[in-house]
Amino acid sequence: MHVILKSRHVHDPSDTDARCLGQLLADFQAVQHVTSATHRCGGTLDLVMTFTGCPVDEINVDPADVVSDHSLVVCRLPIHVGQATTAERLVRGWRRVDRDKLRRVLRDSELCRPVACDANVDYLFDTYETVLRQVADSLAP
Repeated sequence: MHVILKSRHVHDPSDTDARCLGQLLADFQAVQHVTSATHRCGGTLDLVMTFTGCPVDEINVDPADVVSDHSLVVCRLPIHVGQATTAERLVRGWRRVDRDKLRRVLRDSELCRPVACDANVDYLFDTYETVLRQVADSLAP
């Protein structure tokens, strides 16, 4: 979305464009912090906008016509950088595993032996997990 302001009177409640900007800021829960003129002919053309919960510690509007017909607007925003989280993970090199050897190891494992019809489901799941972990540890440490 692009917003084109034709008005220099962002603080004038009777200005249609100022009201539109104010509504847009309200819709996005944002605040405009510059309260003084930023152009040599008056009006506030240069804005500093933040979300409502982000305060501006300091804002300075230098006079216009020093370098440009606009003021230099400088502000200080508090930035809180949290500590980076690190995660350790186990990565196995499956691409280097000899597939024929993997097939042989699985074929010779307990997973490919006949199971009694009344076998305990928990036992079967534990066996599956144990055998696959052993295979993984031996072929792709």
